[in-house]
Amino acid sequence: AQINAKESISALINLSYSKTSNYLASVIKSDFKIGPHMDLSNSMRINDKWSTYLYSHVLTGAHNPYSLVDLFKNIIGVQSHKPQIDSQNNVKKLRQKQIVVHPFASQERKMWRAEKWVEIIYKTLRDHKDYTVVLVGSKQESLRSQLITENPLLKTVSDRLVNKVGKTNLEDVYETLNQSQLFVGHDSMVGHLASLVEIPTLTISLGSVRPTETTPYHENAYNLAPKTKCFPCFPNEKCDFTQCHMDVPHQTVSVAINQLIKNGKITHQTFKDENSSFHLGSVHLYASSFNGFGQQVLTDLIDGSTDSKEIFRNLNRVCFSFLFSQFEENIPFPKLTNSSHQDLYNTLLGVQHLYELCEFGMKYSRYILEDISSATPSVVKIKEFSKKIDEVDHLQSLVKKTHPLLSPIIDYLALRKANLYGENVVQLTESSYYVYEETHSAMKILYELVEKTIVEHKSTQSKITSP
Repeated sequence: AQINAKESISALINLSYSKTSNYLASVIKSDFKIGPHMDLSNSMRINDKWSTYLYSHVLTGAHNPYSLVDLFKNIIGVQSHKPQIDSQNNVKKLRQKQIVVHPFASQERKMWRAEKWVEIIYKTLRDHKDYTVVLVGSKQESLRSQLITENPLLKTVSDRLVNKVGKTNLEDVYETLNQSQLFVGHDSMVGHLASLVEIPTLTISLGSVRPTETTPYHENAYNLAPKTKCFPCFPNEKCDFTQCHMDVPHQTVSVAINQLIKNGKITHQTFKDENSSFHLGSVHLYASSFNGFGQQVLTDLIDGSTDSKEIFRNLNRVCFSFLFSQFEENIPFPKLTNSSHQDLYNTLLGVQHLYELCEFGMKYSRYILEDISSATPSVVKIKEFSKKIDEVDHLQSLVKKTHPLLSPIIDYLALRKANLYGENVVQLTESSYYVYEETHSAMKILYELVEKTIVEHKSTQSKITSP
C-alpha cells in the first residue's frame, strides 16, 4: 500500500512480529511507534510494555495467560469490555437443528485423523435424529473431507451429513454458522466466525495450539485440551507420535456435544457424571467467561486442578494486570498437587533471588547517577558500577536456568534492558533504574501471591488430614 509522505501519522502500531513488518514499521515516519521496529543500527526495538510482554511471553513459549484479543487491546490502548450479546440474533428458535463441523487446521499436528471425526459425527447423528451435521472448509481440504463422508460407518446417516467443503466462500460459511446451533472443530478462523454469530463453540486443541490465547472470544466457548506434558508444542518441533491426539478421547467430545445440544452449555457436574474418570484424567475442559475488566478468562470445568505452569501463568496475569493497568484481578486459590506445591516453593526462592538482584541493579544505577551529578565525576567509578550492573544481568540469566517458571519474566526484563530509552549516559541510566524498579515491584507482588497460595494449600491439607 502506498503511504503519502505528507501524511502525518501520530502512532504506528505493529501487531505482527515478522521481520518484514518490523522493517516496514521502521521506514514509516510516525510520532510514536508501538510494537517491534528496527533502529538505525539494524537492531529490533520495542518501546512499549505490553508489546514487550507479548514478545517475551508469547514468542518464547506457552507462558501467556491472556487471550491474544485482550493482549492486542492492551497494546493498542482499547478499553476491554465484555462482548455484548445480540438477543435478537441469538433466538434459538430461529436457528436450524444443525451443527457446523470444521475438522481441519493449518497443520497436521493441530488436527485429528479422519477416523476420529467419523466416530464423533456418527454418534452425534445417531443420538440426535433430528439434527444435521454440515462440514465446512476450503478447497484444499476437499480430499480430507471425503475421507470422512465416504467412511462406511456414516452410510446409515449420510442423508443428514452435508459436505460443503470447498463449495462455499467466507460469507457462505458465516451464513451457515448463523443458521446453526453449534460449532465443533479445531482451532481455526471458523471458530472465531462462530463466536461472532453467538452460537456455542467447542474447540479441540492439539499440537501447538494454546487454548488460553486462541479460544473464540465469547462467553459460550469451550475448549477441550490434552494434559499431555509436551502440549502445547512449538510448530517447528519434531513430533512423530502425536500423543496429544490420543489423549483427547472422542467420547468426551461426544458428551460435550450432547450437553450443548440439550442445555446450550456444559456444567461441571453433568460433564463428570457422563464421562468415565479414565477419559477425564487425560483432558482439560475450559469454559470461557469474562472478568470485571472485560477480559477473557478460561476455567477448567473438570476438576480445577492445574499444573505448575498453568498456576504460575494465572499468578503472572494477576501481577502484570496490576503492574501495567492497576487492575486488581481476583482469582480463586488453585488446587496444588505435591509436585506443583514443590515447584511453587522452589520458585519462591527464585522470586526472592530476582528481587534482591533488582535491588542491586537499582543501587548501582543510582550510584552512577549520583557520581555523574557530583562536582568531580569519576570515570573509573562509573565503569566499576556499570560492571556491577553487567554482573547483575548475568546472575539474572542464571536464575532463569534454575527456575524455569520465571523465564518469561526474566526475558521481559532482559528485553526492557535491551531497549533502554535515552541519548546520553544519564538518560540511559535513569531508564535502567526504572526497569529494575518495575521488575522489583513485580517480584514483590509475585512473592506475596505465591506465598499465599502455598499457605492456603497447607491450610486446606491440614483440614483434610485433621480428625
